[in-house]
Amino acid sequence: MNDSTRAVQAALTDDLRRPPWRGKANPLAGHCYVASEALAHILRSEGHTVKPMFVRHEGAPHWYLLVDGVGIVDATAGQFREPPPYSEGRGKGFLTSEPSKRAAELLRRIGVTK
Repeated sequence: MNDSTRAVQAALTDDLRRPPWRGKANPLAGHCYVASEALAHILRSEGHTVKPMFVRHEGAPHWYLLVDGVGIVDATAGQFREPPPYSEGRGKGFLTSEPSKRAAELLRRIGVTK
């Protein structure tokens, strides 16, 4: 699982971010949704039960995953000054059941086809 997280992180680029995060110096900022969505598809294909989670942190929305048998998987936690308050997170579904256009591109970049 760490390899998948590292692969997703390495493939994140500014074109996958939405405003207002485009152009931010921190390479993880603004990527939490697309990174979580891509990782969820990878982890589910490996047989894991994955629950997308949402919390507001440092004035912005933040997405991460709760994975049965593993715990919290947060590929973009490094963007924050303080750790996110995961205990305040709420389960929230992604906007689409299949990978979104941005998540599909991210999966393509790391060699995962959906």
